Amino acid sequence: MSAETITLTGGIDVGNGYVKGVIRNTETGVFDEIDLPSAVVSTTRQNPKVPLPDATAAEVLGDDAAKAGDDFYNRLDCTMTTPLIAASDRRIFGRSSLHARGSKFTEFEVLGKHSKVDQELAKVLVLGVFAAKALRDHVRAAGTLPDRELRVRIRAGLALPISEFVARRHTYAAEFMGAAGTAAPVVHLVTIKNFSTPVSVRLEFVDVQVMAEGASAQFAITDKGEPLAQALLDDLRGRQGHLAEDVTAAHLVAVRNTIGVDVGEGTVNFPVFTDGRFNPEAAFTLEQGYGTALMNAMERMSESDSSLQFTSRKQLADFLQGEPSMLQKGRHERAAGFVTDEARYLVDEIVSAFGDVLSQAGATTEVVYVYGGGAGPVRELLHPALLQVAGDIPVLYLDSSYSRHLNREGMYIAARHVEIGSITQSETTAEVAV
Repeated sequence: MSAETITLTGGIDVGNGYVKGVIRNTETGVFDEIDLPSAVVSTTRQNPKVPLPDATAAEVLGDDAAKAGDDFYNRLDCTMTTPLIAASDRRIFGRSSLHARGSKFTEFEVLGKHSKVDQELAKVLVLGVFAAKALRDHVRAAGTLPDRELRVRIRAGLALPISEFVARRHTYAAEFMGAAGTAAPVVHLVTIKNFSTPVSVRLEFVDVQVMAEGASAQFAITDKGEPLAQALLDDLRGRQGHLAEDVTAAHLVAVRNTIGVDVGEGTVNFPVFTDGRFNPEAAFTLEQGYGTALMNAMERMSESDSSLQFTSRKQLADFLQGEPSMLQKGRHERAAGFVTDEARYLVDEIVSAFGDVLSQAGATTEVVYVYGGGAGPVRELLHPALLQVAGDIPVLYLDSSYSRHLNREGMYIAARHVEIGSITQSETTAEVAV
């Protein structure tokens, strides 16, 4: 029998802290939303854990398991053979990696100048989530694991930090697709080993759209239109009382001169749009993020509180995000205090950089948007500080329940536009429904 071919279109936001994505099977129309820590455990051991019986594939990969919180993307176990990755070690993904035993735990570096796109982890995460999606879709349709290699054709939307976007966007896309003019596309082979029978997934990227981090989120904000704009205005009027009452959601949707403050774990990006177009000359990347505060807090904890020992900043972030039990409450409060102390320094850096970007963008700026996975934890410190610098310019702070997903939605829209050509932004967003 010939190999099965699956076609996928996805926007994958590989953050320093988390991978946020949305992938659509173009044949069935089924979407998967992806949210996992940007981390893997690597090992050279052949069997780091007991494989699952093949007969459980439908149960493990099905929608019921995902609804129950058993997310296959966060337990993916695989090896990779690809020009993008030097070692073919076995890798365990996501939340499972936070507690798995292995020879090496890998997360992105956030304290140095080593860009995440130069770290193999970025490629590992992109390839892994597309392979996992392909296997899920096969099992959804067939009810069992495939008896042959799965072949996958992919259209992807990815992103680079603003500081690297202009110079590297074409070469970054070529890493996945192959250089223009080459006879054959680059092939990436992922072997999934969660089950007793390994499954081979062959990935081929037919198109990769690369956007600037933060700019993709701005695209999604505009695309969502008046419902989001009205929610932002309602929140803002409680904080920035001088905003004129006759400013409506329609006015907000129509703005063409904006600044974004995209707070990530390793960077803070400041995308600037001038007359509706991304302005790379005024935009800026601050090489710090919420992860910097977490790492600095961990260092202070190790020196002064022996009861607060965390193996990674991911483990610390997960601990702070969860609701502590009565037995954990004291430790939770102390850990949060350490992080808040360090976050004050980060907020000072963000506000200083924002002032510089605002001066560069000029007096034409109409609105400032604040979003990103790191924006929620620092909101009480950052929002009033930005309001003070912005003066009479509205500063719209997006709720973390959706702001951390905006970049992935903008990337999906970019990939989808290329896939079907003339589709409008509003049609795309209605279809995604995320």
